[in-house]
Amino acid sequence: MNDIKLKSRIREETGTKMTRKLRSKGEVPGVLYGHRVEPINLTLPEHELWHILHSATSEHLILTLDIEDTAENDVLTLVRDVQHHPVTGDILHVDFQRISLTEKIKVGVPIILSGTARGVKEFGGVLDHGVREVTTHCMPKQIPESIEVDVSDMDIGDSVHISDIVGRYPELEFLDDSNVTLAHVSPPKKLEIFKEELEGVEEAAAGEEGAVEKEKEPAGEGEES
Repeated sequence: MNDIKLKSRIREETGTKMTRKLRSKGEVPGVLYGHRVEPINLTLPEHELWHILHSATSEHLILTLDIEDTAENDVLTLVRDVQHHPVTGDILHVDFQRISLTEKIKVGVPIILSGTARGVKEFGGVLDHGVREVTTHCMPKQIPESIEVDVSDMDIGDSVHISDIVGRYPELEFLDDSNVTLAHVSPPKKLEIFKEELEGVEEAAAGEEGAVEKEKEPAGEGEES
């Protein structure tokens, strides 16, 4: 866990007009909540916040907030949610949750695939990235920036599931189903198309064979009166 600090200040105003006003001054609105403390509306420097978030592997990172003109100079927080503009990608709003180094928290950790799968390199397969993030429960200092999955030894048809990585992270409690797929190597697209065409031919042949056999059946004798 890196020691990241960010200055902020109390925000009295709310609403759309306030947001536009803040953005014109290079600031972003946010809120701090948690630990049964009344939520605090904040404003944050947009440039610093953008740099911090884009330098991290995941937006769910831990940072220390310094709230100006208050006694709260070192508030340990977890970035819970970041709202982005759908077109420009600009940061619109950020939610921070108060946390403690002595209490476990639930947090998403990104999955990073590394290496080139053997099934892709040698046989033209396609590497499918499963879930991009897994949910964990652990102490703040135990949160990894990411979980790396080496796919180098994967052949066509191979998969990696959460159950395959649990042993590497004994300090983490994985909250997602253990059968959730992280990576899978599919056959080449051309091979899949060929298999589909072959199955279609086999089904058609089976249908024709059944029709021929039916034609060969002897006609039934008439019923006795």
